[in-house]
Amino acid sequence: MKLKRITLVCMGLTGAPAVALAQSSVQIYGTANVDVESVQAKGAAAGPNFASRTRVTSNSSNIGFRGSMDVDAGLKAFIQIESAVNFDAGTTAGFWASRNSGVGLQSQWGQALLGQWDSPYKFSTQRIDPTNDTGIAASTGILGGTGSITAGQGGVNFAERASFDRRVSNVVQYWTPAWNGLAGRFAYGAGDTNIGSPSTGVAESTGLKPALFAGAAIYEAGPLYATIAHEQHKDFQSLNTLLGAPASSGKDRAWKAGVQYGFLDNALTLGGVVERLQYRADDINGLGSLERKVTNSYAVGKYQAGPHSIALSYGQKGAEKLSGAGFSDLPDSKARQVSMRYGYSLSKPTQLYAVATRISNQSNAFQTFGNAPITSTTLFADPARGADPVGLGIGMIYSF
Repeated sequence: MKLKRITLVCMGLTGAPAVALAQSSVQIYGTANVDVESVQAKGAAAGPNFASRTRVTSNSSNIGFRGSMDVDAGLKAFIQIESAVNFDAGTTAGFWASRNSGVGLQSQWGQALLGQWDSPYKFSTQRIDPTNDTGIAASTGILGGTGSITAGQGGVNFAERASFDRRVSNVVQYWTPAWNGLAGRFAYGAGDTNIGSPSTGVAESTGLKPALFAGAAIYEAGPLYATIAHEQHKDFQSLNTLLGAPASSGKDRAWKAGVQYGFLDNALTLGGVVERLQYRADDINGLGSLERKVTNSYAVGKYQAGPHSIALSYGQKGAEKLSGAGFSDLPDSKARQVSMRYGYSLSKPTQLYAVATRISNQSNAFQTFGNAPITSTTLFADPARGADPVGLGIGMIYSF
């Protein structure tokens, strides 16, 4: 992506002539990704259906600023401030620094940052998804639990507490340097403002202190990309929230492995992800602990021929395995998603595209578009079980 650069020079103001003390390079960048869509969700076994509607969606469009400065031999300070840009409704645009934003240091030993940033778990498989985890055809319709979210530890509703596709607020991250194609990322998410009241996170009176721990190992060599990742949520109360039970301690965990390989000089790439989600509440309504396990999978093929690109993907959510607190396995709880994407590049930073996707839920499943759900309520509440979201879109991407 071509970046416009602005050079800032800090001058020392003393009695002597001005002397340049330091020089920093600032980059302005952004992405506009907007499409017009037709979406619906019908066939609900319980809850409302959503009739077909047309809408314009701004799919993770953004503008950002990156800056860096050499502060010592081999040591660099950096900053990034990235904000959402909602082309479809500018008056409701995202807050300043609403996306990946942080400040940190970088050296031959890697880099560390403080701020708000995608979890290593989320980052590890984004490149396998032909949409880069944006829009209605994103892989997070199946992977990650309840779709892509930006939230602190604990969250304030079921979707924020159950999702493993997170941009983590109040985060500390460390990224290792690459060594023979192998690199790692590690993150710790602190509780901070998510401890206070039920409306802002976890009530102070519960004595719980939610926290997040995540890590990913990534190997890249020629046409091969492979990764394994793990994330753990302490006291997020996802099951308590889903069942309307009082708060209790607990731990939620996720593991996944992904691989992608290029053929024909990378014109053809095949990839896949396998994921295991495990949620545990130490007590549900005084009935003891409850555990929920789900295994998800995702496969994709991508082909590039000149300005043309096409991708086909298939994702499957496994059955709900429940044990403890008087619960047993939940029947008819599987779901699957089939998606297709076609792109035509007008230039390196500009592409026209079309997408089509369908999520098929069994009567006790409630998967929805992982990015850009049909209505905001379907992301933040238990949506209609058994309804099948369907979407078609035509759009444009412009990056600078």
